[in-house]
Amino acid sequence: GPPPLVWPPPPEPARIRYLGSLARPQDVEGPPSLLRRIWEAVAGREDIRIVRPYGVAADREGRVYVADSAARLVHVFDTRERRYRAIRRPGRRGFEMPIGVAVAADGTVYVSDSELRVVAAFDRGGRLLREFGGELGRPTGLALSPAGDRLYVVDTVGHLVAVFDPAGRLVGAIGERGTGPGSFNFPTNVAVDREGLLYVSDTMNVQVKVLRPDGRPVAAFGRLGDGSGDLQRPKGLGVDSEGHVYVVEGLHDVVQIFDRDGRFLLAVGGTGHAPGSFWLPAGLFIDHQDRIYVADSYNGRVQVFQYLRGVP
Repeated sequence: GPPPLVWPPPPEPARIRYLGSLARPQDVEGPPSLLRRIWEAVAGREDIRIVRPYGVAADREGRVYVADSAARLVHVFDTRERRYRAIRRPGRRGFEMPIGVAVAADGTVYVSDSELRVVAAFDRGGRLLREFGGELGRPTGLALSPAGDRLYVVDTVGHLVAVFDPAGRLVGAIGERGTGPGSFNFPTNVAVDREGLLYVSDTMNVQVKVLRPDGRPVAAFGRLGDGSGDLQRPKGLGVDSEGHVYVVEGLHDVVQIFDRDGRFLLAVGGTGHAPGSFWLPAGLFIDHQDRIYVADSYNGRVQVFQYLRGVP
């Protein structure tokens, strides 16, 4: 077959490998059964596919959750059980603009809707448990603390990260509008590393801000430009098990990788529709096995990569 898709290209040792992509139920379900083929021939086939993914998350059981702002639902691809389902908000309105998604160890799925200005919590069967966050102006990116006792919700127009407990009570807020180390200008996404540090895409300040859970600033990196390591529209971000920081550069269709001091290491992707290329990518998530999920928004798919640990 074709050689594996890796970054950097040979002869350098590969650090990132392309694994595949998710766009429709068949990507996990395998070939349909005879019964299902007969049923689809009679009833017509509902063509379900990712339309405009933004947020993405994965749990430890192999389920990938994709907030689809255009289809107004959350796709759930169960890669282990080889099943697909969707989470919809009950009621006539349903979701309006689902953006962020995060999944807790107990299976609770949190979804931010930036138009309805709520965060909805669902149980692992997709039943609505509660909604909260009505005090937020535009909830977008979501992340959970390592212990699962804090949900961080980016409020883009509030220029802050709101902190909720699992019951949906507001217990704190981090940041304010500004350009300094502890402040934001239209932030969009948030990630948490294994030590509990927060990484925030401070999009209009064109920086990644790193903060302690109590909001004290630790570091900031990124600069406006169009060279390697420069940013113009930082969006989704994540941190792998070795502390490398991955930042979606939404305007240049790449994922840029930095060390924890903000030094640029590697770019993955480029503009296009082929595997490993992006078209206006948005959210990013890194799971406990260092798999990297990128919401390839205008290509209508989530692409999955593997960070190759232990490469010298």
